[in-house]
Amino acid sequence: MKRGIKKIRPSLERLIYRFKTSTDGGAVVEMGLLLPVLILLFVAGLVAQDAIRMAYLNNKAVYTVSDMVSREDELIDGAYFEGLHSVYRYLIDERYPTNLRITTIECTADCTDEETRVLEVCWSETTAGLAGLSTEEIDDYNDTTPLFAQGDTLLVTEAFLDYSPLIDNPLLPSQTYDAIAYTRPRIIGQVKFDTGAFDGDGNKILRDCFNNG
Repeated sequence: MKRGIKKIRPSLERLIYRFKTSTDGGAVVEMGLLLPVLILLFVAGLVAQDAIRMAYLNNKAVYTVSDMVSREDELIDGAYFEGLHSVYRYLIDERYPTNLRITTIECTADCTDEETRVLEVCWSETTAGLAGLSTEEIDDYNDTTPLFAQGDTLLVTEAFLDYSPLIDNPLLPSQTYDAIAYTRPRIIGQVKFDTGAFDGDGNKILRDCFNNG
């Protein structure tokens, strides 16, 4: 029995050596091993690139929309706002659900001190399904809101994009990309919102700021 084992062992060693040093069919085997990995890396790269692209487009689009509103020198209304949302969707990708919110805020006290200044919401318009900002909620934006003079107004434009990756995967789940832009009105002191309603004297009911006529 021991002699048989001794005879088999050199044979196995020779077979293993031959397998290690043989080049027959090497390219086919390597391709079979590497091709699935290469395909996986390629697909992962496409998914990641699309996610980065959409986040970038969302940031660019919100600044474009904010700049458009800041250049207005007349009243804006619901139809104008819906048009802005259409522009925003055109700038990104209409495949994804989106929301837009535009808020005008005013600093009413201690405007040179970021810690103690008082910010108030003049008006806030949103797409359907999204709530407007209140004066209480604007305090949460204090860290990112730039300093501006008392009595001045600032446009706060927010865009929300519900992104779903091209291929479902555990590493990149569906998420909402949000972007925000702060812009001062460029032509007039504040941008006012026309509600489309009239008071008892036939005057338009506007949403505007408290201390800036």
